[in-house]
Amino acid sequence: MWIKPTIGEQRKILITLIEPPMLNLCKQCTALWSNLEGLDQLLSKHFASIPYCQLLYIIDKFGKQITSNVSTHIIDPKYREQDLSRRPYSVSLYPKRHFMLSSVYISQTNRRPCMSAVHPIISNEQQFLGFLVADFDISYLPLSTTPNNKTSEFWLQSNCLLQRYRPQQRIKKFDQQLNTIQTILYQLISEYGLFQYTLHYSTEQIALAKVDDPCRYRLYTVEQLLSADIFMDFSHHSYPADAEISLQQVQQVLERFSELRLVDGDFYLRSNSLNIINGIVELNFSYDGYQQYLPTDKFLNEDWSSWFGQMAVNAN
Repeated sequence: MWIKPTIGEQRKILITLIEPPMLNLCKQCTALWSNLEGLDQLLSKHFASIPYCQLLYIIDKFGKQITSNVSTHIIDPKYREQDLSRRPYSVSLYPKRHFMLSSVYISQTNRRPCMSAVHPIISNEQQFLGFLVADFDISYLPLSTTPNNKTSEFWLQSNCLLQRYRPQQRIKKFDQQLNTIQTILYQLISEYGLFQYTLHYSTEQIALAKVDDPCRYRLYTVEQLLSADIFMDFSHHSYPADAEISLQQVQQVLERFSELRLVDGDFYLRSNSLNIINGIVELNFSYDGYQQYLPTDKFLNEDWSSWFGQMAVNAN
């Protein structure tokens, strides 16, 4: 697949922009290490030197935040002393003591895709003190979306060929991450120009189509989708004015897809698709490949018994 080298190239570009100013700021932090107010003022003074940064703060070597949250013209001290040792970027910090740009992750605060750059703070005596952390909102980063012409057509066909010679199995990796998948898809649709997707649970694949390149579908694995690095392959794009359905309906469709996946242990959703421009929903169930195409309104108002019979209705 072409996504990985593309993302790797973009990460290298971001690192060349971010690492030098963070190194310079870290050197200045050592002289003020015991002066928290001084550190806050220093971060505020040099905040603009770190391109595209949304938030700046310092954590000690144990992952506890010691400074305020610093952003443009704002110093917010209420976040001091919070434990950040379990943040996605913190897992990779120890015992490493060098600059690191995290993978994309979904912020627990605003549910938006983010990245964090982390630089160690080391004194002149080579004493390790802590880390300078800069948070970035993916939608504000200068990410290239130039597609690679290489496709994964052969891989897709080979994988599907294998499926013909083995029984369909329920892949639970998706089932355990449905909320995260739902959040990522909603973000891609609402802010990143995704107008159609097809999600195949049984093959652990998803095909995505963007409004600025509607004729080329891009294939990803569930692992790539869940890593949230997928946002680096999309540019920020407002929700299409000519979309047949609203964002509220998009959210409702995604929620109902998740419910249909989990409602029954034997008869379950094997794949689903949504096109926001024409408002058509596609469903494919495990029972003899039962498939349906429905307008969004009909799909959202459809009675459960039309899919699962009266037993499923009673169970709910």
